[in-house]
Amino acid sequence: MYKLINQWEPIVYELLQEYMKSDEVECRCERCQVDIMALVLNKMPPRYTVSLRGEILTSIESCSAAKKAQILIEIINAAKVVGASPSHNIYIADGIIIKPEL
Repeated sequence: MYKLINQWEPIVYELLQEYMKSDEVECRCERCQVDIMALVLNKMPPRYTVSLRGEILTSIESCSAAKKAQILIEIINAAKVVGASPSHNIYIADGIIIKPEL
């Protein structure tokens, strides 16, 4: 079976996981991570390929340092956007759950 693959997605995911280890991220929940990825991938030029299911065509090692830096800048910007207005209205800061008043 063939699968349509956005070649940027695994690279953005790996770089995001590295960035999530920093103290600069407002919330590390799955929803915020997916929101960050969506914002970053929408900024990237499309790069789709077709492959057999399970075949890995692109890895972070094959990405140039300049492209990694560009993606990291997009991740930082997207994390700021998501952190300022999380989809779930609950986020964790310094280990404390904060729920804004409505």
